[in-house]
Amino acid sequence: MLLYEDHAAVVYALAFSPDGATLASGARDGRLFLRDADGRGRPLGEPGPKAPAVHAVAYLPDGRMVVGHAHGWHVYRRDADGWTESPSFAAPTTSLAVLNATTLAVGTGERLKPTAGTFELWDLTAGRRVEPFFREPNGVRAVAACPAKGLVAWATGHKKVSVWDHRRQTPIHFMQKKDCPALALAPDGSTLAAAVDWAVNLYDLDKRRERAVLKGHKGMVWAVAFSPDGATVATGGWDGTVRLWEAATGRERAAYKWPVGKVYSVAYAPDGLRLAAGGDLGAVVVWDAE
Repeated sequence: MLLYEDHAAVVYALAFSPDGATLASGARDGRLFLRDADGRGRPLGEPGPKAPAVHAVAYLPDGRMVVGHAHGWHVYRRDADGWTESPSFAAPTTSLAVLNATTLAVGTGERLKPTAGTFELWDLTAGRRVEPFFREPNGVRAVAACPAKGLVAWATGHKKVSVWDHRRQTPIHFMQKKDCPALALAPDGSTLAAAVDWAVNLYDLDKRRERAVLKGHKGMVWAVAFSPDGATVATGGWDGTVRLWEAATGRERAAYKWPVGKVYSVAYAPDGLRLAAGGDLGAVVVWDAE
């Protein structure tokens, strides 16, 4: 287990690079850290005292990195001189997910209160929003994508989760008892995981119905991720634990309590051999998944 204490506030965002060599972490303090596999960490820029909170980080297949924050989102490209930042798209961004090499799913609004927002797809090559987009009166709290099946999902600030095959006209909807702060789609597109209150609901997307509820956390669940092979669901909660579940059966396989405080983010390395979690103490932990 490796523990990194880079941030001074809750770590909302974690993402491994496509080759698994770098872990990016973003936090409410406005700082973005990149940490190599050998443990060396470096900040990406030096934010000022009023830097916007970083809410989301995602890598594109070609290694470019997308960062979403309270003032907007932008793309970083790495070259010989470091990272070059593209112009920012100015909309308060809560969440990001990569659909394919050129398409990005973006959720806008506010993370913690109901304000108007949108769910959007962006063509990164053309630098424009793709029609249609979906206005959400209470904003978007979380997004997820399944590149293999062309699926995207988003959770609104009004107890609703939507799943959409972007090649079709309309999404399908799953109403929730409470708001959903985190989503994940299985790599094969068969299952949606939605964090709701102290549990995670698993939905069979072919049958369009709930098939399991993952119960075990003793506090709000704020993070969820599928392993790259789809066999395991990782969840993180305000009880300070990360729990691993069998995706097929819903059975809990393991529980970890790391010194990161309330868990707000989890991420798998692309090879599935490592997991990372970030919490409200500003710390990030990385450990072997098995």
